Amino acid sequence: MVTPSKDISTETMSQIAKSKDNKYELLYFPFHGVLPALRAMLAISGADYTFTHPVDWTKEKSTTPFGSLPVLYETDPTSGHTLELAELSAIESYLGDKYGWMGDNLWERAQIQMYHSSTQAVFDKWVTTVVRAPKENKEQMTEIYLEKILPEWVETHERGLQGKRCNGHYVGDKFSIADLKTATTIDNLISISGERFLSREKTPAIFAVYDAVEKMPKYAVWKASSEWKAYDELNKKLFGF
Repeated sequence: MVTPSKDISTETMSQIAKSKDNKYELLYFPFHGVLPALRAMLAISGADYTFTHPVDWTKEKSTTPFGSLPVLYETDPTSGHTLELAELSAIESYLGDKYGWMGDNLWERAQIQMYHSSTQAVFDKWVTTVVRAPKENKEQMTEIYLEKILPEWVETHERGLQGKRCNGHYVGDKFSIADLKTATTIDNLISISGERFLSREKTPAIFAVYDAVEKMPKYAVWKASSEWKAYDELNKKLFGF
């Protein structure tokens, strides 16, 4: 296990965080779960990274900041100091800022976070509403999700993207973490609902975002990797999507 550095100043931490030469270790379970976008961010960043998994989570749980995963460890190769950052949205925003995927100004950053948050929410609601529902309530909860929650996300995102000329980006003309979050969530949503709500014919603007990300060379390499496929296989085995 990685041990984060203690008793170093926030100024030192900030200087370490600015470097793109650091080594990352991302701790999470050996399936996609909530991490498709975050793992993809590291894969396309060009950074030195490793994806690791708990060996004995019952013992390791108490060593993490909030008793949950993911946790990102970032080590400065010069000083050996290691930074620790938890919580999915915090890690994604941090890496987004570091690698230039959060827009060109304060307002663009806020817009990117808005769409990113909305897409994370529609996925989280699937997990809390359906995946964690008691077996006897799962069919009912699935219908609630498909009748109320998912259609609203589809309608609002398609409308918002249509107003942006369907250029494959949520904000401006550049790739952002909002684009990646939607692109990595689409396959899950289609596996849940088929083409009932999402298709190139019904939602061309959303699929323009999906296709733009799929065409990114480093992202394509990541999705073709044995590591990604292993996560995908276990995710389908455990959760059905």
